[in-house]
Amino acid sequence: MRIKFMFLLTTILVTQYFFAQERNVKGKITDTNNLPIPGVNVIEKGTTNSIQTDINGEYTIKVSPTAILTISFLGMKTKDVKADSNPLNIILKPEVTEMDTIVVTALGIKREKKAVGYSVQEIKGDVINHAGQTNALSALSGNIAGIQVTAPSTMGGSSKILIRGVGSITRNNNPLIVIDGIPMDNTNYNSYSTESGSGGRDYGDAAADINPDDIESVSVLKGGPAAALYGSRAANGVIMYTTKSGKKGKSEISLQTGLTLENIYIMPKLQNLYGGGSSTTMETATINGQLYTLADYRTDESWGPKYNANLRYLPWSAFDPEFPNDYLVTKPWVSPRKDVKSFFNTGYTATTSMAVSHGTKNGSIRMSLSNQNTTGVVPNSKLSKNTFSINGNTLLHEKLRLDGSLTYTNTNAFNRPTQGYAGNSVAQKFFQWGQRQLDFDNLKNYKLSNGKQRSWNRTSWHDATPMYSDNPYWTTYENTSKDQRTRFTGNLKLKYNFTKNLYAIGSINGDQYNFTIEDRIAVYSQAMSRYSQTIRQISEMNYEARVHFDKRWDQFSLNSFVGINRRHNEYQALSGSTSGGLVIPNLYNLTNSKNLATSQNYYSQLRVNSIYAMASLGYANMLYLEATNRKDWFSTVARPANYPSVTGSFIFSELLKDVSWLSYGKLRSGWAQVSNGASPYSIVNYYTINSPFQTVPSYSNPVAANNSDLSPETKVSKEIGLEVRLLKNRLGFDLSLYEDVTRDLITPLQITTATGFYSKYINAGKMRNRGIELSLSLTPVKSSNFSWDIKGNFSKNDNKLLSLYKDTKSRQLASAPFRVSLLAIVGEKYGQLYGIDYAYNEDGEKIVNANGFYKVGSRKTLGSIIPDYNIGIRNNFNYKQWNLGCLIDIQKGGSYFSTTHMYGHSSGIMEETAANGIRENGIVLDGVLEDGSPNTKVVSAYRWAKAYANSVDAQNVFDASYVKLREMTLSYSLPKKAVGKKISQVTFSAFARNLFAWGLHWNGMDPENTSYGSGNIQGLEGGSLPSTRTYGMNVTIKI
Repeated sequence: MRIKFMFLLTTILVTQYFFAQERNVKGKITDTNNLPIPGVNVIEKGTTNSIQTDINGEYTIKVSPTAILTISFLGMKTKDVKADSNPLNIILKPEVTEMDTIVVTALGIKREKKAVGYSVQEIKGDVINHAGQTNALSALSGNIAGIQVTAPSTMGGSSKILIRGVGSITRNNNPLIVIDGIPMDNTNYNSYSTESGSGGRDYGDAAADINPDDIESVSVLKGGPAAALYGSRAANGVIMYTTKSGKKGKSEISLQTGLTLENIYIMPKLQNLYGGGSSTTMETATINGQLYTLADYRTDESWGPKYNANLRYLPWSAFDPEFPNDYLVTKPWVSPRKDVKSFFNTGYTATTSMAVSHGTKNGSIRMSLSNQNTTGVVPNSKLSKNTFSINGNTLLHEKLRLDGSLTYTNTNAFNRPTQGYAGNSVAQKFFQWGQRQLDFDNLKNYKLSNGKQRSWNRTSWHDATPMYSDNPYWTTYENTSKDQRTRFTGNLKLKYNFTKNLYAIGSINGDQYNFTIEDRIAVYSQAMSRYSQTIRQISEMNYEARVHFDKRWDQFSLNSFVGINRRHNEYQALSGSTSGGLVIPNLYNLTNSKNLATSQNYYSQLRVNSIYAMASLGYANMLYLEATNRKDWFSTVARPANYPSVTGSFIFSELLKDVSWLSYGKLRSGWAQVSNGASPYSIVNYYTINSPFQTVPSYSNPVAANNSDLSPETKVSKEIGLEVRLLKNRLGFDLSLYEDVTRDLITPLQITTATGFYSKYINAGKMRNRGIELSLSLTPVKSSNFSWDIKGNFSKNDNKLLSLYKDTKSRQLASAPFRVSLLAIVGEKYGQLYGIDYAYNEDGEKIVNANGFYKVGSRKTLGSIIPDYNIGIRNNFNYKQWNLGCLIDIQKGGSYFSTTHMYGHSSGIMEETAANGIRENGIVLDGVLEDGSPNTKVVSAYRWAKAYANSVDAQNVFDASYVKLREMTLSYSLPKKAVGKKISQVTFSAFARNLFAWGLHWNGMDPENTSYGSGNIQGLEGGSLPSTRTYGMNVTIKI
């Protein structure tokens, strides 16, 4: 009994001893700015004993006498600290290793990149800002693998962006644009006529309202697994912009000003040996008793006489007495002193922005104001954009946080140039139809004192009525347009922490803008005078709530949430146009219509209700498994859509920590299903209200019947990837392989007109995209004063239309202004240019007929608008305060059809129509006769050139490959000692874009300039302005 008592007493004493050694350790955890960090995990290593810091960064934890504390927080370096002092204050430093890089993922949630099982690529805002970019979309060209950017150099023009190829025949293929968590409408309102090259103005994309100076970073979610949480609108990927915000413990004033100059660069080469007309001889006429030689004013071609300084004639400008220096004054028949190039100005863009930010431990605020003024290369064209933005956050309570932002943008454009095959397109008049002897100094006197036009294309010497073409200066100064977009975007978000692991978020996001377009054709123009106005109002509201639960248990971690969303879209448009011309010149009002003005209006609503959830389970910072699901109920289709996704990642470098050359290694894979919804009013038929017949109302069925059983298009995505960093992150790559298959394509099916319709929307067809993406990074040289960094992006996408409805083999997407069509063909890439090819013999040689002209082959595909692959290579050199960067952008493959090449030859304007004595000696076409013998037949230059417009279409189809020096930047930051204590940074930067292009199939056209919108219609060039180079300088001061 005594022994038992002694044993029990000893046990109690020992236990008391050890418990007496446990003690409370207190302290405060701060960042490098000495600001407290709430929510830091403090764990006694090897146990489940843990706590989180409070709102002041303070903690108290009871630990054993030999305890080691593990301190961890998202975005900070994890730290192990001996609990041997009290208080124990700890400073955490930001984590900069690849393994724990923070990326912005779906719904704007920041996550460690190692835990993400899909491809996310990010670029910093400095990459955009240093290059003087004014468009935040086109700035991505060459910088992101898997993105194809087509950005013509039109003032305020559209930027076409594809992520991993085309997934739909008729629906939207553009990615979702999100800025600070706000889904942003990026609708393009260019007409079908504009996009197909038939003529119109390019009004750009709505996302052009994003201010590049405000961008902190851009994250691109490329595949279905990355974007599934956004539901139907993210079937084509997501581009997420995060704007700058105030930093904790820091106040700053930032000023930036810059000037960009723009000059024309690539344009067709024109002949300078022959003047206008259709004959090599000139007419004569007796005027006021004197015999004069006259030009063929009414013909808009250049098959006239060869230039001869001894031949004097009366030019088009010699018949107006109020211009005495020109009236009946003859001029020599020579090439013009001021030619087409002189028409274009040096464009410029002046940008000024200012930002003020302030941050404390409890919140931050940032305000910015930006002004951009652009004068285009086309005379009398300009654009201005003003942006005001404010964002901030504050702690309302130790558990309640408020975030909010508001951005106002006002964009005004005057006289965006008309492009394509249209009367107001100066490109059509310069490069397709016209007379080469015209001097542009003379053309500047385009108007008489009575307001009438002076056109070079007179009906005759005594009739000044324009035959086909207006004076180009009349076009740019009288036939004008203007547009204005006023936009508000903003959000409010509340976050409430119930516990250290459980919190809720509620948010309201809004995007609303008005877009007004006015278009004018003046009295005395070649076309009928006209005035039209269209007013659009677009809005989207998102109401969202989420509950998050995040927790760590020793080696395990869980990130999860469930949420609901309601999206409500409204669109309304009101348009009016004069009819029969204008009564009074220069009065642009609908009441000035000769006939009764026409008008129409439209209103639509769309609603999507959604629920979604996500759970991500991690083990030992090495294995991660994530699953998401979202379900959408649409107002536009009959059935809801479900979007599940599963991803996994394995950080294999965690098992190879002893391998010194391996810095980081990760395998990832993912599967997802996403959808692409339909437009409003797609499931019920509504009558079309037409213009009244006299006083009787007129109604008709729409062209296409709707379908009450219509379902969303469904895309199934698979992806596998490998990320590796070697040699202390000096060398690395990110490789992705993917396959996307879209089924139930929403397609109009042709039906019998006995139904009252021409077609009906159905779900039919399947399209596949398979591809590879590779991002490379290399630092060949790195020292204390100098570094050289190389980043490369490669992407190749194989697109194929697998099927349409039953036995249907093709569907027409669009037609060029003449000849060629754009088709979707089963078994081929999307976007096949379809037209007449050469006839070939068995050896692949072109067959020439006995008359010396090419034998016309069959109608067939002449190439796809989709390129084979894209490459971007960026080099960056840093030496002390100097930085030099350059970006090379490469595209291989793709095709486009050129109306300019076709008619420029037919009208005798192109350089080839006068080269090498062809007009005197004729030409022998390269090819063989039917019997295989070489062709030796000489044909006239005139008939050869005319055949470009009426025989083989393949003559006007070109490879869209290019190699471009897309960007060069040079910056210098003043040393700290030179700017003093109050100023933190002064940086001067010079930049240039689109400096050079190599490898063009036709040197007269930039392949990117064959696009007139961001829709599905691409590659149909109808009349493009020259591409441009830009270069300029910025100065940035931070206080």
